[in-house]
Amino acid sequence: MDSNIEVLMGFARNSESIHATINPLTVPFHPPPDSDVEMASVTSNAESDTNKSDTKSDTKTCAKSNAKLDGRSKLESEVKPQADPVEASPRKGHLKRTKECPAPLNATLQKLNWKWNLRILISNLYMKSEDRLPGACASKCLYNTSLCTERHRCSVLPDGPNFTAVQALRTTLHGQHYDTFLDILEMMVMQGVYPGEGVFDRLIDMAMILIAKEISVKELGDTYNKLIRTFFLLVDAFPPCWTALRPYYLSFLGVKSPALRHIRSSDSPQKLQFYLDLFEENLTHCSDEEIRQNTKFYEKFVFNFSEEEDANMSQETVFLRHVQQYDWLSGKLCLDDFKRMSPAVRLARLCDVLNMLTWVLEMEFLSWLDHNRLRQSESELNQENFKSFASIVFGMSAETRLTDIVKQIMRLYGQAVAKSMFPERQRILQRLVSLIIEVSNTAELKYVDNAVIYPNLGPKTRLLIADFFKIFRSQNPPKQISTYLKTIPLLDHPYLRYEFTDHFLRLFSFPKKLPFGPQKVVEEFTARQWIKYKLKSEIADDDDEQLSREEYLALLLNALKDYDKWLNLEGFWKYLKSKELVQPLTARISPAEMVVTEAPVFRLDTLEEKVPTWNAYMNNKILKGQPKVNLPVARINMAKMCVRYGEDVRQMRFLRRLLQIDVYKEVDVSDWLIYLNNFIGEPESMSPAGSASFFESGRI
Repeated sequence: MDSNIEVLMGFARNSESIHATINPLTVPFHPPPDSDVEMASVTSNAESDTNKSDTKSDTKTCAKSNAKLDGRSKLESEVKPQADPVEASPRKGHLKRTKECPAPLNATLQKLNWKWNLRILISNLYMKSEDRLPGACASKCLYNTSLCTERHRCSVLPDGPNFTAVQALRTTLHGQHYDTFLDILEMMVMQGVYPGEGVFDRLIDMAMILIAKEISVKELGDTYNKLIRTFFLLVDAFPPCWTALRPYYLSFLGVKSPALRHIRSSDSPQKLQFYLDLFEENLTHCSDEEIRQNTKFYEKFVFNFSEEEDANMSQETVFLRHVQQYDWLSGKLCLDDFKRMSPAVRLARLCDVLNMLTWVLEMEFLSWLDHNRLRQSESELNQENFKSFASIVFGMSAETRLTDIVKQIMRLYGQAVAKSMFPERQRILQRLVSLIIEVSNTAELKYVDNAVIYPNLGPKTRLLIADFFKIFRSQNPPKQISTYLKTIPLLDHPYLRYEFTDHFLRLFSFPKKLPFGPQKVVEEFTARQWIKYKLKSEIADDDDEQLSREEYLALLLNALKDYDKWLNLEGFWKYLKSKELVQPLTARISPAEMVVTEAPVFRLDTLEEKVPTWNAYMNNKILKGQPKVNLPVARINMAKMCVRYGEDVRQMRFLRRLLQIDVYKEVDVSDWLIYLNNFIGEPESMSPAGSASFFESGRI
């Protein structure tokens, strides 16, 4: 018997390590049969009302008897079979008082594994790919991963056009019949036919050089809007996640083959780099008023013959400039017509092209996250054949984050904010910044024992955000406080917002050593740092160099909310209190199908006899819905995340008590208390004197 008990005890000690070894990263969703934390207790209904007075004494006796049990006796009591509680319970009125503590009925229903709940909560954050880029447009593939895997990820090339269609495309394009060319493209997309390599380049070139020479301004506007719509229609029908189309997309982005990628050449820069250079050059020619407005993409073309007369041009050159339009046979982008446009029109065209390129990069990166849910680390992100487009275009590596193109994008965003660029156009650069930050942070995901540490902000990404703040500061001096107050809420990522706020407050008297979190906020209030900031009434209206106390408290509160949103602390605390089981994410597994049965043959002589049952002979059109299944729960490193979530919630509760007892007497923290009361959701039932003693005791 002793040897069997020792074997069982050894198995109990090693069960956790075995579980960590054999379990994969994802497991099918099923709640654990038992819990290691008892959330609630129930009393047995078998006792009569006459025995209620002895409950306390019996409980104490049971506690003492249980304390005397050693490890072996506990194991024996667990191994020993127990009788059915229904059969073992005596009849009512014949209960015999005993010192034993019977196990409560349905004890397993009163327990909830809060670690499992936290794991599902974090897994939902990890698996929901579209939330990793909040400002991006999510493709339909993210909502039906199995369909994307079948039709795009593991599929061959789509159908190509026949010879007649190819000739029609070439003839209409070279003949400048752009409206017909776009109609043919749209018809091919509707038929599921891929027009061929170079179609995206032609649409981008057309957006750059389309000018009202031989057509009216209205026709120009209609054609331009149609080509923008056709481009997005093509990307939606043949998305970047289509593995067989990967070489075509890389060619469209101007990315070289892997063998020649390390060789830099100024003759053929990447497409995003090329248009960013044009954008930066054009900003110097635009007035501040044109940058702030949503300028038109069209204008009436004015023929200026004085230039040709002064330059003594030939008649052939004059004909090419004023009569013949773009030469599509050369296959090269000629910017002569583009440079004839006004700076305001050029700005509108460049913003549209940058939006197209950004959309492709965002869609591909979100699809990469969705198809690589099992592991998203730097080694997977930098695999040559499966490397994300964004990682290639931005030139990031394990050692380098702040590349030349990354610096340029951040600098352009700072200039756009400084010049108050039109919000929709400024947002294009902001989306590029968000994509850069998320690609960097995804590459820094760490896995310990095949379990991911998430959410987590890597050290290189923190340094990249610090560099972004420095570049932004070089374009926007800190003397303009209002610029920073307007910019921070517009940033997409919650962690980017609170990190940017942290760097901004460091310009004043915010500590630099401790990373931002609830603990840092608690220390700010404990040290009474708000005294260092003047009230808004004490600062002149035209003084934009001083940060008021109200603005300081508002920035700090918004940063704390962003921290909570990134980790979903409020959701964790809510489920921990309510003892509800967190539901995993769901996904559709098959597309909607239309099943049409074969039409029956109706005979006129028998039709009258079968009128009551005519519905059975009609065509049955059945719409099958898209069934949903639970996504597997990702394997999260709970050893670290339990400590982090528990400590953050403890600091949040500590912060509320600090504000309720001391801080509210000196400064207005009503907004803070409203947020913290909604977060914690527990009204204070004790008196002020009692709460003060509770606070001084250090308990939370």
